[in-house]
Amino acid sequence: MQEADAAATSFISNTVLRSSAHTSNVIDLEESVQLGTPSTEYSQAFTDHIYCISEEPRTGRRARMTELLRYLGLLQGSTATTTVFSKSQARHIDVWRDIINNGYARALVLEDDVDFEIDAIATIGNAIGVLEKSGADWDIVYIGHCSMEEDTGSKIAPPLRLKHNRSKLYRSVHPFCTSGYLLSTSGAQKLYAYFSKNTSQKHALDVQLVALIKRKMLQSYSLHPPVVYQRRDLYPSDDGLELKVAHLFRNSAWDEALAFEPRLANWTDPPDRQYEDPAYSQIPRWMEDRNQVN
Repeated sequence: MQEADAAATSFISNTVLRSSAHTSNVIDLEESVQLGTPSTEYSQAFTDHIYCISEEPRTGRRARMTELLRYLGLLQGSTATTTVFSKSQARHIDVWRDIINNGYARALVLEDDVDFEIDAIATIGNAIGVLEKSGADWDIVYIGHCSMEEDTGSKIAPPLRLKHNRSKLYRSVHPFCTSGYLLSTSGAQKLYAYFSKNTSQKHALDVQLVALIKRKMLQSYSLHPPVVYQRRDLYPSDDGLELKVAHLFRNSAWDEALAFEPRLANWTDPPDRQYEDPAYSQIPRWMEDRNQVN
């Protein structure tokens, strides 16, 4: 594992990985944003690196996630910036590739619309401790999902009993959604190897991951109730659906931050950057006038 003080956080804002000009078999982050070093206690607990996947125009979401991670003690320092990229589509496969290239033993992957239970960090650390003590092989641990069936899997062991902690660790059943998960080196290798060769998938990523779990191609575990949740009240989904697990969310770390952190008392997300496809710059302006287009 990397040294604790080497752990850091990257915001992946699009397809940001490219081949290094100096080492042909290594792919590096292009202008990756380093947002500070997590606390020693945290980084030693369960991860070498934190990734937050966000599409390039979503500056408001990234600003909120930066403040949330800082409130939880995962970031140090008072300022953080993000890099503007030319593309808009973020991809999980780029994160998996970066995990492999950097040799991270464990990495935390988050989407940009999530929130944590206030005791999530201790719960996740305890869950990883349980797995390591049991000697179980694991590829992925879902700390956030939208399935109500995860507690029907074979129970490994409950995390240590902490105040407000209700979660237990189970074998994954149908852990739909990819809002938050921990990935081991073997998990990143398996996922990258599979999806780099199977590029014509028609189903959503979370559905494909469940299929791999069902086929026993991934050693997967889930925390249930989850400790990471999508905040669809803050960022309504395009499909307009409310997640079934939403009612399990008890103690929001973000709401607590707003209530107790003076500098966040009047927080509103900064406006998102308007994204314009570069192709539009190649279109003659007269074509934008419908009255002149036959």
